[in-house]
Parts: sequence; structure tokens; C-alpha cells
Amino acid sequence: MDNQSQKKITFQALSANAYSLCICILLTFALFIGLFLAYYSARYSYYSSTDYQIPVYLVKDNALVNLLLFAGVCLLAMLLNYLFQKLGAKQRLAGYIFLGLCCILYVTVCLIWVRDLPYYPSGDQLNATAAAHYNLDGNFIMFKKSGYIGKFPYQKGLAFLYEILFTLFGHFCYPVAAKFHIFFGVITMVFGYLFVEETSWNSICKILYCPLVLFCTPYLILTPYTYGDLPSICFCTVMFWALLRYVRTLKIRYVALTCVMAALSLMVRMHTWIVLIAILIGMVLAAWQKKKLQPILAGLLVTVSAFSAIKALDYSYALRSGYEITQGAPMILTVAMGLQDNYNGPGTYNDYQTTTMGEADWDIEVAKEIARENIRENVDHFKSDPEFAKWFFKTKLLMQWIEPSFETLMSTRSFDEKKPMPDWIEQVYYGSLHDPLMKFANNYQSIIYLGFVCFLPVLWKRRRENAAGWIPLIAIVGGFLFSIIWEAQCRYVLPYYLFMLVYVPDGIHCVGDLLRKGFRRSAA
Repeated sequence: MDNQSQKKITFQALSANAYSLCICILLTFALFIGLFLAYYSARYSYYSSTDYQIPVYLVKDNALVNLLLFAGVCLLAMLLNYLFQKLGAKQRLAGYIFLGLCCILYVTVCLIWVRDLPYYPSGDQLNATAAAHYNLDGNFIMFKKSGYIGKFPYQKGLAFLYEILFTLFGHFCYPVAAKFHIFFGVITMVFGYLFVEETSWNSICKILYCPLVLFCTPYLILTPYTYGDLPSICFCTVMFWALLRYVRTLKIRYVALTCVMAALSLMVRMHTWIVLIAILIGMVLAAWQKKKLQPILAGLLVTVSAFSAIKALDYSYALRSGYEITQGAPMILTVAMGLQDNYNGPGTYNDYQTTTMGEADWDIEVAKEIARENIRENVDHFKSDPEFAKWFFKTKLLMQWIEPSFETLMSTRSFDEKKPMPDWIEQVYYGSLHDPLMKFANNYQSIIYLGFVCFLPVLWKRRRENAAGWIPLIAIVGGFLFSIIWEAQCRYVLPYYLFMLVYVPDGIHCVGDLLRKGFRRSAA
């Protein structure tokens, strides 16, 4: 062997080792996060009370019951896998039929809920759509520095999409908006299914994915449809699948689809930046894996397209309104608030951004300096009192990640007084159905976190497969780390919880397979 060939082999070995090291670092973070969530969700929960006077309160769980429920789900998966294998070549068709049935069931349940729920948005939810109404009337008062969009310009994309909706269906057409959100849920289920079909080792996993999404129906139908959570989750799920297909085929149409989804997702939720960063990292890994530059270029194109769409919207609104589109309340203000022990708990909302901007006379640089000083004070406090710091960040994370309803009941408990409140819906919010729903969501959440953490060790064995399949996992890690410093809001972590569902079926199947092998050995 000549020197050139030997150097090439050495370089390839080093490259492979470096790639494995990157995956190892990612999995280490993910495993820590998964173990943290699985352990605490099995032992505790934060519930929303029926009086909603405080956001959440701590409840001790029965860890043994949660573990037994998870084991039962794994046994059921083992049985379903046995029956599914009997279908032979018809498995793919059977999977699509089952997906269709689940979508129909989901739509039916959601339509019944939307028909009867007299929900009328309030707070931020109302302001976003009110801005759309004012804009259509040529009144851009909300774009002033002290106006809602002026303070929180990241809501302008949502306002723009509601301008389109109001133009087509009439102002404040909230029932129409609710039905659109049902459609977003269906798209999420379909493209999540396609993602699992591409990435899983066993075909039963895509079948398991469907009921896992169905059991999320309480979150999906209760998430405020005048906010961008559900559309963002939907658009991101489509992106995950499209990038997976692109890395497999290198067909540009998948990149084009991803660019459109990225722009729409970033318009409705600025947290999409976490997903875009995950896409860049994932596409670098894919380029490394395939030894081709195209995935990196695709990742950059997706990010630039989304950023350009936001800038184009800024330019459009500046022309229409006559107001300069600024960054509004700087992000560092929210970080400063996220490090404060507020009256509703660590890092919860306390109107800090508006108060600080007013104190700074709406001067962004002055507001930033105030926030920096507040951050220094809080960091010094954490350093001087490590026990308090440990309590603060642990409590903050648990309040966000182990509240089983993700505060969806609290977020939608504003109603149109002109419409009657059906008794069964009132019982969900304030009466006898509230606690059973929370209990169900609590046990289900423990199953999801346990399934997620059980899949991570197996994922190491699959590190040589399509690197685009890592993108949701990278987004989950990024979302968890971001939630440490950002405003403590349960609903903000719901996207990452739903991203986990593409991995959980494999985790459940792996445990079920281990149980099957254990039964065989004991029988022998």
C-alpha cells in the first residue's frame, strides 16, 4: 500500500471517529435530558388547578403505577407486532388504512369539541388577531413602539396570516381558525407517520405512532388556535420528513418544500429558530456522512429562505404602516425575566419586558443595559446560594416539562359570554372531568418520556443511518436547553414533546422485543 492510500484510509478513520464523537455528545445530552424527564415525570407532576389562581401545583405520583403502565404498553406493542407480522406483504397497505382511520377519529373528536366550545381568545391571543383586524382597516396603531406588535414584533407573522384568513372568511372568524387547526393536526399525524416509516427498523412502529398522536388530542384541541403553536408543529414535522427524503434522494423538490414550511413556521413562532439551527447541524452531519456538500447548501438555503421571508414581511409592513419595524422588546429582557423568581414561580411571566421598556422610555439600548444588570444580579445570587440555584432551575424545568396538560386548559379558559357553556365542557375545565383528564395526561406523559429514554441507547447503534433523522432529536435538546433561560411557559415546550413521538414507538418496540426474548428464554 502506497503512502497516499494509507493517508486516505487514516483520514477516513479519523473522520468516522470524529462523526461518532459528535453523535456521542448529542446522545449524552439527550440521554441526560431523557433520564431527567423520565425520572421526575414518573415520581411527580405539576397540575393546573380548577380555580386557576396559581399556574401549577406539585403532586406526587405513584412511580410503580407509571412503570407498570409503560410495561403494559410495551407488552401490547409486542402482541400487535406479532399480529401485524401475519399480514406479510399487506403490512404497508394496512398501515395506511390504520393511519386513515386514526385521522378520521381525530377529526371527529376535534369537530365535536370545536362545535361546543365557546372559546374566545384573550390577552396575547386576542392581541395578535386584533392587530390583523386593525391592519385590514388601515389602522397600524399596534406598530407604534408602545403598541403590541411594536413591543413583540415576532407576532407580526401570525397577524399577517390572520389578515389573510379574515379577508377570506370575515373578521374574527375564530370558528374557521379552529377548523384550520384540526387540519394542521391531521397533517402532523400524516407526516410524522411518514417520518417514522422512513426511520424505524420495524414496521409496527409507524402503527404505534398513530395512537400516540391520538392520545395527544387533548393538547392539540386545547392549544389556543389564535397562537402559532399548532401550525408551527405541523410545518416543522413536514420539514423533518422533507429533509429526510432530500438526504436520501438529493431531489431539490424536497428542499423547496422545506423552504416554504420553514418560512411559514418562523412567521407563526420565533422558536422555530431552534429547529432551523437543528436543521443546520443535522445537514452538516448528513454532508459529513455522505461526503457531499449538497446537504450543507440545502440547510443554508432553508435558513436563508425563512430569514428572508421575515425580512420581506418587515419591509412590507414598514411600507404599509409608516412605522419602522424594530426588534421591539429585546430578547435579553425575556432572558432576564426567565432568571427571576416571580410570584407564579421561577422564570414565569411578570410583565418585565413592558415595565423595563417603559422605564427606559422605549430606548432599546437603555433597556438592554437594565436587563444586563438584572441578569448579573441574579447570576451573583445563584453563585452565592447554590442550593437556591439548584431549586430554581430544577423547579423551572419541572414546571414546564412535567405539567401533563402543558397548561392548555389554562390557556383557553376565556369564553364568549353570549354563547352557552355545555355542561360537559364546563366539567372539563372546572368540575368532575378535570382531574381524570389530568390523571390520564399525567400517566401518558410518563409513558412518552420512558419510551423516549429507552430508545436513546438503541439510537447509538443506528448512528450510521440517515443523519437527517437526528434533526428532531437535536431540536429537542436545543428546546430543553433554551427552556432553562427563557420564560417558563408549559405550552412553549409542547412542540418538543410532540417531536419526541417520532422516536417513542421505537423505544416501546425495543422494550417489547426484550420482553419477548425474555419470555422465550424463560419458557426454554
